[in-house]
Amino acid sequence: MEEARGDINIAAALRAQYAIETPKPSRRRHVKKATLASTQQPALTPAIDVDEGETPLIDTTASLDLHSKKTYRLQKRHIQKTHRAELKAATKTTLLNLPTELLLNVITCLQPSSILRLSRTSHSLQSFISTNADAIAKDVIKYRYSILAHCFPLPFPFESVPENVRPMLLSPKRQEMMGIHRKTYYQHIPLYDPTEICTCMTCVFAWNNLCLIVDLNHWQQHLERREPIPMIARGTSPPWNQELLERNALLVRRAMTEPLLYTAILQAHLSTITTTLLRSARWKRKGDTKPRPRLYDISDAEAASGADGFLNREGPPSYDFPFHRDNYYALDASYVPNRKWSKETGRWHYYQGNGSQHERDLEWVRGSVRRAIVVELEERQKQ
Repeated sequence: MEEARGDINIAAALRAQYAIETPKPSRRRHVKKATLASTQQPALTPAIDVDEGETPLIDTTASLDLHSKKTYRLQKRHIQKTHRAELKAATKTTLLNLPTELLLNVITCLQPSSILRLSRTSHSLQSFISTNADAIAKDVIKYRYSILAHCFPLPFPFESVPENVRPMLLSPKRQEMMGIHRKTYYQHIPLYDPTEICTCMTCVFAWNNLCLIVDLNHWQQHLERREPIPMIARGTSPPWNQELLERNALLVRRAMTEPLLYTAILQAHLSTITTTLLRSARWKRKGDTKPRPRLYDISDAEAASGADGFLNREGPPSYDFPFHRDNYYALDASYVPNRKWSKETGRWHYYQGNGSQHERDLEWVRGSVRRAIVVELEERQKQ
């Protein structure tokens, strides 16, 4: 024990003699941490006394600009996408942002076929045109087809007939009386359905006239090229003719509920009239040295205008119904029925107007049925 204590005293004496000290840890790490803390929170750093003759430190750090090709491509795509979206929004709202009255005026200046094509361009235009179809069709007829609309009225649907008259129209005797209009020798007129349209004389004639002008427009290319129209033997009905009649009937039935389609039919017939008038004046007979005068004194500008104003002049009336396709060749002035030229007034007199003739026909049906009932009762009493 005494020896151990002696060794400890010797070691202590040696340390004191040579002043051996342990190294202190470096303070560089603490200085770095303090510098980072001062940059993150400059408001909390204490003020540092600067000795005279020394310049203060100024922070000149700034964010580095990125020059990556990938970043440049992404920015370019974003700019192009934004530009396309802005351009699409501008073009989409250019027309539909107009006031309703102004937009209707713009649309009614177009022809019916163009209006129907315009309605297929977007859902917004289709909704707008279908919502205002009645107003658009009314303005188009007033501007372009005021005369043809009087000559080719639409048949009234069967649902619009008063309920007390419907059984009278569907009675077997009434249908037997109307059998002349359901004969098969009308190879170019499809049969009507008595449960779909009114079967008074006015509506039956309206159905036949509309189906006729649709069929006549179908064969205009043959007449223009002077090609014969295919003839059908009496009592036969080939498949191609059945398909044509079904298509014409479907078109007229749709026109009864779609006013713009009705105006398209009038547009097609006006084109038939103008081409017929120009063609008949262009052809010359043997011995003719001068061209034939054009009926209605129609000019090239009036033919290209797309309006029927020239039909208001004096011209040949259309009294005979073309009961066969052979009669298409003799239609020099085309077909404009339901009117008569009055020499006294110097203008056309139209037979049908505002459905008055339709009401008179329904009243005649009521009276005829009443008379038939009275006659039947008298015969029973005699028996």
